[in-house]
Amino acid sequence: MKKYRKLKLVFASFTMTLLFGCDLDLQEGFVFNPDVSFEDPFSNQTAWEFLTSDIVIGEFDEDGDLIGDNFDYFIAAIEAAGFVDEYNSSNDGRTFLMLNNNAFTGDGDVIELITGSPDVAEGETPEQVIARADVDVIRLILQYHIITTYITQNDPLVEFNVNYEFQTLIPGEAGRIVFRRDDRLRVDINRSPAPLPSSATGGGNNERIRNYNYVFNNGIGHSLNDPVRNQPYPAPDN
Repeated sequence: MKKYRKLKLVFASFTMTLLFGCDLDLQEGFVFNPDVSFEDPFSNQTAWEFLTSDIVIGEFDEDGDLIGDNFDYFIAAIEAAGFVDEYNSSNDGRTFLMLNNNAFTGDGDVIELITGSPDVAEGETPEQVIARADVDVIRLILQYHIITTYITQNDPLVEFNVNYEFQTLIPGEAGRIVFRRDDRLRVDINRSPAPLPSSATGGGNNERIRNYNYVFNNGIGHSLNDPVRNQPYPAPDN
């Protein structure tokens, strides 16, 4: 019985504290407006309008080199190949694999594929490099890096560690490309094991997407540090 009385006293004390222990006025309600916008910042632009905007071209690092994540060489290649309309059209169901400057200047990468040599002379601009390239090879590379399906990190890549096959602008089997994502939403392209020839999956020709989900009004883009392929690109004729 004594224990019961003590419990009643404790409960009464707790109730009084709640009722009279705080004399502060209640705060007024408010609506939280975050400073960060969750809208897609490029959704009112085409892929070409994004690529030619000031934020992705014409910037240099502290060593005087073009910033690797930007797209100066890619733009010059698109213009030389006559492919501006492919990136500027109203077709909104495409995925653009955008090759950044690193993809062109890395050892054995795009500059070597289109000119036969990885060398860039001091002071040589992207436009000057592309001017000495084989335009037919440029076109093939660009065609393989445009996919006729809209692909985000998890749609239609619903399951992880599953190969999803898509078609690029290159027709037939030579234009097949494979995406596979893991449980951390990292997406690999043509990584073994994939139902593609060894020329696609081996020898460093596969690649993990570097930056994801640039949403445009005519598709979606992802950037790559290296080019990918199904079959070997032909040697440049220049």
